[in-house]
Amino acid sequence: MKERNNHHRNTHHKTLARLVGLRRRNDAFMQSPAGAAPGALVPTPDHAGPPAAQATLLRYGPDGVQQEAQVTLAQLAHPAPAEGAVLWLHLQGMPTSGQLTALGQMFGLHALALEDVQHRERRAKVADYETHQCVILSLVHRDAEGVCRVDQVTLFLGRFGLISINDGDCDVFEPVRQRIRGRSGICNQGADYLLYALIDAIVDTGFALLEQTGDELETLEDEILLEPGSEARNRIHLVRRELMLMRRAWWPQREAISTLMRGDQPWISALTRVYLRDCYDHGVVIVDFVETYREMAASLLDIYLSAISQRMNNIMKALTIAATIFLPLTFITGLYGMNFDTASPWNLPELHWRYGYPFALSLMLAVVVIMLWFFKRKRWW
Repeated sequence: MKERNNHHRNTHHKTLARLVGLRRRNDAFMQSPAGAAPGALVPTPDHAGPPAAQATLLRYGPDGVQQEAQVTLAQLAHPAPAEGAVLWLHLQGMPTSGQLTALGQMFGLHALALEDVQHRERRAKVADYETHQCVILSLVHRDAEGVCRVDQVTLFLGRFGLISINDGDCDVFEPVRQRIRGRSGICNQGADYLLYALIDAIVDTGFALLEQTGDELETLEDEILLEPGSEARNRIHLVRRELMLMRRAWWPQREAISTLMRGDQPWISALTRVYLRDCYDHGVVIVDFVETYREMAASLLDIYLSAISQRMNNIMKALTIAATIFLPLTFITGLYGMNFDTASPWNLPELHWRYGYPFALSLMLAVVVIMLWFFKRKRWW
């Protein structure tokens, strides 16, 4: 029993820790001061806050990888890509204002797009500019502590190639790099196909996350049906908060992918739009799963409340039956506990009877048996 209580206590603390982490890590965002100029970046000194983003340069073509190295933006020279080669610059982590300024000057990125990177727009969208296209997506994942969090991934597509910025620490693009190193079909396509591959990697992470959520909902359903408790209630609330976070992240992301599929996108080829259609279908399936799981979580809460109410009804039923059984027993003991005049002819005969006490006990036992039989027959117990 002690080990079971300790297990419930530890699980309760873990659930509360995940819930607190869910609120703290996904509710904070950076914003420019009121009245600031459009596109203004908030200064972030390099010695304060998290470390600067790590930049990785990957250049490839039909022959495979031509260059792959970790670089700093100060060291990076931006020559025109070779014929048929694709340049992919990836930044892992939240870039500082200095890094964003250097990116803007080096590749001609629009100031409003860089502002969205720093301020964490938090809503997936597609923005078209004169020299490039900006795609903002949401990467939903669980960190090492099991807390569900949302990272913003910004993709810049232009004549320079592709620039990707992931402001979190979860790198989901390694499978794409392995495909490039293996000289797969991606090497024969342009930067727009690389954009599709990165979007597909982001979207597909949702299936693994939803599979974990589905398993947790099934486990919660079994626990609630067997033995509902306050810990199950807390976990239901946590799952509902996570599903709300997923819906807020993935619903506009589906619309952003739909925008890329339109024929008026100058940076997206017709071949890539065909693959984006498949990516859009995955996004639709993910959103449908989120809606289904939200309904399941709501129904689990109703089941939990019904189970708690049923338990309370059973307790009240047991107390009522006990009180009802003791009511005639109290009457009998009160009757025999009265003071009588033994000389009166109207006195209780059992007071002079040798077996009066066993008779009273037998009478009370018979009353209890008859009442229990009556309750059972009426299905009140």
